[in-house]
Parts: sequence; C-alpha cells; structure tokens
Amino acid sequence: GSYKDAAGSVACTSCGIDATSEGARTAVGNCICPAGYIGNASSGGGCTACGVGSYKDAAGSVACTSCGIDATSEGARTAVGNCICPAGYIGNASSGGGCTACGVGSYKDAA
Repeated sequence: GSYKDAAGSVACTSCGIDATSEGARTAVGNCICPAGYIGNASSGGGCTACGVGSYKDAAGSVACTSCGIDATSEGARTAVGNCICPAGYIGNASSGGGCTACGVGSYKDAA
C-alpha cells in the first residue's frame, strides 16, 4: 500500500513493512495493517505478523486474538479456523474452543 500527500509529480510513499492501503489515499493515516498483522501503520510504522497461537480476522488496528487454551497456530493467521490442537491435546480449536490434554493411557502424536 501507498499514499500521496502532495499534488503534482511527487511519487507515492510506501505505507511501511507489510502495511496496506486502498487506492487513491492521501495520508499515512490511511495505511492499515491487513488481517493477520498488527502495528502502527497509520502512524508510519510497519506491521508485524500475529504471533504463534493467535489470529486476526480483520484489517485495521484491532488486536490479535488468542487461539484458546492450549491451542496453537502458525504466525500471521487470519481466522480461528487456522487454530489447531497440538500433539498430545484434543479439542475444537478451529471453532474457538480450547484444547485439553489427552487422558491418562492415551496419546495423540500429530497436531
């Protein structure tokens, strides 16, 4: 994403690392972080991926959301459906539920 804050043949200015904007923007304040990323894009800063175990399903300044108790995800995920229960845990992480450890005498060797 980029913006142009002056008339004439001045070049557009980049919004920052991993930040975006919709077309024909005139100020850095129009820059936003896309889904899966957080940061200060509207102040000229870049964006960074949501951390492991979280997601962000909307663009803008909203925070990343945790996948839930004992659930995980890869970084920069954009939906709760990307959350999973790791090896050794079961549950409904992909629908917003947390995970619980496998019971005594049982195991789960894959995520």
